[in-house]
Amino acid sequence: MTALLETRGVWQRFGGLVANSDVSISVGRGEIVGLIGPNGAGKSTLFNLIAGVLPPTQGSIIFDGQDVTNLPAAERCQRGVARTFQVVKSFETMTVIDNVIVGALVRNTGMREARRKAHEVLEFTGLAARADVLASDLVPAEKRRLEVARALATEPKLLLLDEVLTGLTPTEAQTGVALVRKVRDTGITVLMVEHVMEIVMPLVDRAIVLDLGKVLVEGKPADVVRDPKVISAYLGDRHAVGA
Repeated sequence: MTALLETRGVWQRFGGLVANSDVSISVGRGEIVGLIGPNGAGKSTLFNLIAGVLPPTQGSIIFDGQDVTNLPAAERCQRGVARTFQVVKSFETMTVIDNVIVGALVRNTGMREARRKAHEVLEFTGLAARADVLASDLVPAEKRRLEVARALATEPKLLLLDEVLTGLTPTEAQTGVALVRKVRDTGITVLMVEHVMEIVMPLVDRAIVLDLGKVLVEGKPADVVRDPKVISAYLGDRHAVGA
């Protein structure tokens, strides 16, 4: 499997704080990869580096065969990197469809085509019936899907999902899992940060565990959850007993 995304020896320092330390990961085309770890492990910082919110202190980021280390977020989006946010960032005073049109305008300069694309994405994500509702009137699970819809409207090659399943009911979470699988089935690669282990581990093809800013271990989900280092750093004794 060829890599769509690589981080090579990435460091991120904020003064004396090291948020990411020599992080080298690879995400293959068509994969769903889970990025997991305890709070403060450096997951969000790594997401920001990949998305182009800020450049790394050291190291490089390769996307689709090109070095994008110093490209801003808007340029990376043009090249096919889209993301959602841990804290939902919808435009609350705009309708659902207008939120998605914002994403569609990345590829479609005309409003007619952008609106057509937005309708298509809303059908795909199960939000078509809510198209004319204000984003502020959506329930939390719908707001999560709106984030995904707006990102998909940019027609990405790589979708970065930041805790899209966190805080949902079991039924809502399963709907979210089904949506992530649908996204991958269209050919889009998915890298996701998630804390709901019981849901995310059956979903992902591989898991990468960060701890204290470093890659602790990576591999198949079944192997990762049984790794003593992961149990000690993150999962806890109940997983050790189950192993």
